[in-house]
Amino acid sequence: MTQQLREATFDLTRYRAAIFDLDGTLVHSEHVWEKAKIEVTARYGKRPSQALLDAHVGRGLKDFLDELFGMPLTPEMRRAIGDQIGAEADIWLERMREPVPGAKDWLLGLVDAGLRIAICSSSPRRHIDGAVEMLGLRDVVELTVSGAELPVGKPDPLPFLTTLNELNLPAHAAFAVEDSVPGARSAHGAGLFTIAVGPGCTGPAYDFCPLRGESFADLMTTARPLHKSAINPAI
Repeated sequence: MTQQLREATFDLTRYRAAIFDLDGTLVHSEHVWEKAKIEVTARYGKRPSQALLDAHVGRGLKDFLDELFGMPLTPEMRRAIGDQIGAEADIWLERMREPVPGAKDWLLGLVDAGLRIAICSSSPRRHIDGAVEMLGLRDVVELTVSGAELPVGKPDPLPFLTTLNELNLPAHAAFAVEDSVPGARSAHGAGLFTIAVGPGCTGPAYDFCPLRGESFADLMTTARPLHKSAINPAI
């Protein structure tokens, strides 16, 4: 168990819902998106550096493409390239996407504790739906929000604010689970208690997150779901 988790205090009974990121949080798929970005942008004579790819993990395509091309692209060109990247990802996701160890079990523990579950992801909706189906979570995920359908994506707070609005909950009644700095910044900016979980999430870049761990095994030690009778229905 990490020092950050030992020092954190987290009372699940304060919350009515948990909002999960998808890529890197529930499923390992960033390597697929990286492959798709490299393959498609090569058609335009571009080769993104590893640093650029890493900097845009958990974010939408707009800023990535503008930075790669060195100028703001027209909406039409950005959409055309983005559609190609999404289509390329479609080819590989079913074969290369894998569950994050412990994520599903921890999520189901929250369901047993009476919490509502939502997913707020930068991925296109079809990829969110495919991952939910692969994980066998269709019956427990109440809401999915795709940042690809919004005017701005993570790290802007809008994706999480939209999720809260559709859940009809104030920020203090939900918490977010993220694995990337842009995603965590988005959740934090929306006023959510933010859990950062995944390799590297105990590093200084995540100091603004009150609860951090390198894996879901850490959360099972420190933030174990309780029986639903312990959840406060008045929130």
